[in-house]
Amino acid sequence: MRTGTLFAIGLILCAGPPCCFAQSESAGLRTWVEERGSVPPVNPWFTCIHELEHKPYDKTKAQQCLDSILSHPEIEKGTFSRGKDLVTFSLDSPTLVVTDLDLNVPPGELARFHELFSANEAVNGEALHVGEPYTRGRESQVWFGMDLFLRSEGRRAGVSRTLRLDYSKKTAQVDYRLWDAPRHDPEPLGPPFGAPCKVLNANFNGFDWDDFTPVRYIQQQMKTKWLGCFSENDLREDEELVKKMSFLRESKISVSGSGSSRDFAFHFRSNPIRIVKVTVHGYGLLAGLSEADIPTLAIHVGDTYSTSRLDEQAASLKNAYEKADRQLKLFTDVGITPKGEATLDFSLVAYPDDIVFVGGKAYDVTSKWNGPYVPD
Repeated sequence: MRTGTLFAIGLILCAGPPCCFAQSESAGLRTWVEERGSVPPVNPWFTCIHELEHKPYDKTKAQQCLDSILSHPEIEKGTFSRGKDLVTFSLDSPTLVVTDLDLNVPPGELARFHELFSANEAVNGEALHVGEPYTRGRESQVWFGMDLFLRSEGRRAGVSRTLRLDYSKKTAQVDYRLWDAPRHDPEPLGPPFGAPCKVLNANFNGFDWDDFTPVRYIQQQMKTKWLGCFSENDLREDEELVKKMSFLRESKISVSGSGSSRDFAFHFRSNPIRIVKVTVHGYGLLAGLSEADIPTLAIHVGDTYSTSRLDEQAASLKNAYEKADRQLKLFTDVGITPKGEATLDFSLVAYPDDIVFVGGKAYDVTSKWNGPYVPD
């Protein structure tokens, strides 16, 4: 069974500011940070806190960590305290007021953006606004509001952020930039942000398919979507749809549950599908990527489609274009021609790292995933 899609969702939620001080769920000593005022989101200043985790408590090392943090004048006060298996650091900084906030949303999409932005605030707390304090918590709500907006519009994009924190003037300037790849189908947002559903498509937790099956393509064609509203008509149409896909030799959609939610399981087996087209496109900082700039691909016209090989090629391309000073997302699209043949497209969008200026000095605060390739 494949679980990549659900894992990727988790990564999306942990890509922004709120995960910088996430409490560990592993055994051993845990750490937590309480902030007052506008503590600068400069992750390298606080790495010593994480280094205390999963180890025996050492008061001397905790004090050395606090002293290191307090060496930055933007942190005015700090203490730490110990519970049973938890060390809590309390940090105080002067409060900065947001004087500029640019979220790079086109005028024609502002109404939808503000609708979701306000809905997120109502559920999760206040975000950043001009004339109000800058805090990391408020910025995290900007991040989540932006994520809701992008998914609801089908925008596949990288988001870069530049913060300018001036502790002498007590001001904060916040600049987000969107770097788009081609759009995709909008995603249902689910409660409480999407349209209310009498019955929710709550869990897609039973995917079972072989390596020949382009399951992402099948999901895109289906009307039944994760976190969408359950519909018997959509289900029947989807069952007919997969039966008509000539490359599928086995297909089954199972539904369970009652009341206000339904759970789904999917079983697919495919005949070999011949690849007839492979393309690579660049966007953002890679706009204008020429064919000569593309490394030799491991997938070729005439090959048989394979999900694992698709992911391996995507990982190879992402590795080829990653650089220390920029972020990179890669989106894969699989199409099926009327003749039942496969087309593959790899879209690379590169965009600048996240930068925080404190007192005029720039800090790269980008959080980058260093583990195995996970589809964006």
